Amino acid sequence: MLVGERWRSHGYSGIPTSPGVAVKKILLVLVVGVVALGAVLVSNAMRLPAPPAAVGEVEAIAIDAEQAASRLARSVRLATVSYASGAPIDTAAFRAFHALVATEFPRLHATLQRELIGGLSLLYTWPGSDSSKAPVVLMGHMDVVPVPEANLAEWTHPPFGGVIADGYVWGRGTLDDKTTVLATLEAVERLIESGYVPPRTVYLMFGHDEENGGRFGARAIVDTLVARGVKPALVVDEGGFLASGVIPGVQGRAAIVGIAEKGYVSFRLTASANGGHSSMPPSRTAVGALSRAVMALEANPFPASIEGPTRGMLEAMAPYASFGQRVALANLWLTAPVVERAMLGSPLGAALLRTTTAPAMLEAGVKDNVLPPVAQAIVNFRIRPGETHESVLTRVREIVNDTLITIDYMDSVRVNPSPVSSVDSPAYALVASTIRSLVPAEPLPVLPYLVMGGTDAKYWGAHTDKAFRFLPVPLGEGDQARIHGVNERIRVEDYGVAVRFFTRLLRGINQLPE
Repeated sequence: MLVGERWRSHGYSGIPTSPGVAVKKILLVLVVGVVALGAVLVSNAMRLPAPPAAVGEVEAIAIDAEQAASRLARSVRLATVSYASGAPIDTAAFRAFHALVATEFPRLHATLQRELIGGLSLLYTWPGSDSSKAPVVLMGHMDVVPVPEANLAEWTHPPFGGVIADGYVWGRGTLDDKTTVLATLEAVERLIESGYVPPRTVYLMFGHDEENGGRFGARAIVDTLVARGVKPALVVDEGGFLASGVIPGVQGRAAIVGIAEKGYVSFRLTASANGGHSSMPPSRTAVGALSRAVMALEANPFPASIEGPTRGMLEAMAPYASFGQRVALANLWLTAPVVERAMLGSPLGAALLRTTTAPAMLEAGVKDNVLPPVAQAIVNFRIRPGETHESVLTRVREIVNDTLITIDYMDSVRVNPSPVSSVDSPAYALVASTIRSLVPAEPLPVLPYLVMGGTDAKYWGAHTDKAFRFLPVPLGEGDQARIHGVNERIRVEDYGVAVRFFTRLLRGINQLPE
């Protein structure tokens, strides 16, 4: 009997292990691997630091919210409007605003040095007791966006009426951004009244053209201060907010603080082709070429990624999320693709992850039976950190790739994304602890995030990594739509919260090590 036959006669096939046993071993290894991976994921979630404890009551200067709100209302009555870039400015309205500051805040006006920069922007210097320490900069802007005549009838109260009714101050600028300016002024006035002298110099800078990009206001102020050797230990501007239900997975209120902002650029796409009578159209028309170009841009969005400020926001969210979400957010090294897909399901999530493409304006033709020789589109892009307006232009040209179309920069703001400010700095810790002190009864989540719009803080980007963006106002349901929209308003009580924020922030700047 051959050896192989002898083995088979005893039940052996000549193969050391049967296929069934091999499969079982593979499955066992897979099961063990899955269990081990699950244990790692859960362990990472369980090891997340506990949310910071609620902040105890902080001694604060008494604030008369109703009196403060009346001063805010008076500022709203001044129509400091920024129309399209290059349009005439109502200088009288801004001069009246300057006069209001001097009248309503006499101690500040007498104590701080005032300078006019760029003709209409304000720079105040509050000398500190130790001039060797790095200064603090608080920012805001006096200008507001226009109110379209078509929307006037939708306003409950006139947009520039500065009406106080039903517990609110109503009018354009109550959220963006006269609240920041007036609350800062209120805080400084009350602190001077109490005898407070800041331990380091404080600069207050209020631009007059933020809504048009801040090129002649905030940028000029920053250039002036940088030329004087100013290197801030902290910069605070508008940008984030305090609200409920804005962050999926986080129950209750959360404060989001901007640590960077997206860049901004718009391109003009011009399609040129033979015009003529519509009865004999050529194979390619200007309108058709332009339409295909715009559709191609929408069909080819920019790559998405959670890396950068958005990853920091997700990681900061994790301790406050439900267990399932906590497991995902604590293990982004593995779950990032799944989290990205989930976020891309909403416009907000997509805007946090990628450079956005927004066709905004189309222009072509004068009559339905005339083929226009030229058609134009304006497409706006909000640029995520890691890309530039130059790289966006390159990609747009690659996508359009049409000899009938030229692509040019618009004659407007052209800004790259700001650098990302550090969340591991004492400056960020001071901002976060001050925010938490506003609601001492609850462990308030303070989350860093990427600002999708633009602020004047971008001009500090090349000079400090301690620029943060936060509007110290609780926003209720629908309030975000009021910014630049109809029935902009702020609750009188909430305006008092904004004043307390700046009061406490200024009293805490002695904690900064620089």
